Amino acid sequence: MDGINKAGAGPTFRVISMGVRLASVEDLPGSQQIVNKLRGGDESAESELHALHLLRSADPTCLVELEPTVGAADDNRKCDFRIKRDTDPWVYVEVTRPDTSEAQSRVEMMLQTICDHVTSINRAFALEVFFLREPTDEELATASAAAIEFCSVQQPADGVVRKQMPNGIGLLILNQQAMGQVVLNDHGEEKVPRLGMAKAITGQPNRRVAVRVPFADQRAERFLTAEAKQLPTHAPGLIMVEMAAAPGAFRSWEAIIRRRFQPAMHTRVGGVVLFSGGLAPTDRGIASVLNAKVIANPHAKISLPEWIGRVIGAARESYDRLIHFAGQTRPVMDENGRVVLYDMYVPTGGALQWIGSRRTLEQCQDSFDAYFRSARGGQVFFWNAVRQKFGLLFSLDRFD
Repeated sequence: MDGINKAGAGPTFRVISMGVRLASVEDLPGSQQIVNKLRGGDESAESELHALHLLRSADPTCLVELEPTVGAADDNRKCDFRIKRDTDPWVYVEVTRPDTSEAQSRVEMMLQTICDHVTSINRAFALEVFFLREPTDEELATASAAAIEFCSVQQPADGVVRKQMPNGIGLLILNQQAMGQVVLNDHGEEKVPRLGMAKAITGQPNRRVAVRVPFADQRAERFLTAEAKQLPTHAPGLIMVEMAAAPGAFRSWEAIIRRRFQPAMHTRVGGVVLFSGGLAPTDRGIASVLNAKVIANPHAKISLPEWIGRVIGAARESYDRLIHFAGQTRPVMDENGRVVLYDMYVPTGGALQWIGSRRTLEQCQDSFDAYFRSARGGQVFFWNAVRQKFGLLFSLDRFD
């Protein structure tokens, strides 16, 4: 595929997932048009298939009509599909999939620049560049120079070394992580969506840099306005957004969409469903997971049928069961009986393994979230020797 040999769980799960989704629409009139679009590499068709599978997963007997007209006979507007369950009204659905934004592309180029500059240093080190906010072009150049200087100076062979970057834009952290690992640690800062990249050079000497920067996609209002125009005013309307290419949007889009639901705005939209699929580690190994949430419009002219919320809620519960399995906390008290810390444990090989301590239960939950999102049953991303030749780009909030 694309001239590249692909192996491992990713391609296999993609084939299996596609087969399951196709099976959920094979009985629909006109389903061949979706298949034809998929064969032509149409990503929007893949999102529509994903949305159909999500809504029909709990009840395959739901009636579906593809590309129905939404207005009068002289109105040529069409939405992607409409769906009906039992005696409830038809729900008209418009599906969209944001492409990688210009803002995200800029951040990715910034990450690549720092990784390339720092790994050019011919010394052994494991560096994390942790930004507290997105830097300007001038600050990026300053941060890159500071990182190069930091790694070029002789540092202690053991122990963690930290340094503030100029203008308080972030931290430089040396030797906190072993070579070949990227540890998800917010270093006591607020938990926010972040984009990151890691690059390693193998050989003599080995060196590795990981860069992380806060990022939130802010295109929700534009997409809401554009997609709402395709919905009717005489029936419930639903917008479904696949978030695979919009890191941070599960959190940032929800807040924006809720603010845009007003008594005189977007009243034809009964609600918005944000959804995304992918692979995640669970207590039973790597699994294909689907995260989804519904944002109901309290000011909609016609509300969504209740079954929509139940189906999306069930998908979210299934996701939570797979991702957040059996983390436990135990209080640590001082001599006066006051709780000063909470120890955190996860099940490993039939026993509980201690993974660290935090001061509050909220911090514990954030740490459990990071732990269970990462690969190999720990809060560490690993990559093999072949992939160490390239930059490893990862989104740290793909599953919010």
